[in-house]
Amino acid sequence: MDYLKVTIKNKDSEVLEEEVKAVSSFNERGPFDILPLHENFISVVKDKIILHKKDGSAKEMAIERGVLKISENNVSIYLGI
Repeated sequence: MDYLKVTIKNKDSEVLEEEVKAVSSFNERGPFDILPLHENFISVVKDKIILHKKDGSAKEMAIERGVLKISENNVSIYLGI
């Protein structure tokens, strides 16, 4: 599988659902990237989320804080936690 399914939610609704090539963000240790076939992973994220789209473009979302979970190429991000 050469893509990730990303779902971003806040406490009220789903903000975004999209298939992307990679996800980048920041946690307490610094910047990190998630690519397809990434190991299962959970982290508190901050500052921003960057979605690297299939067409080569990138979408950057400023965030204050959230929780990111990756499992089997599904990335779930919960904002406002």
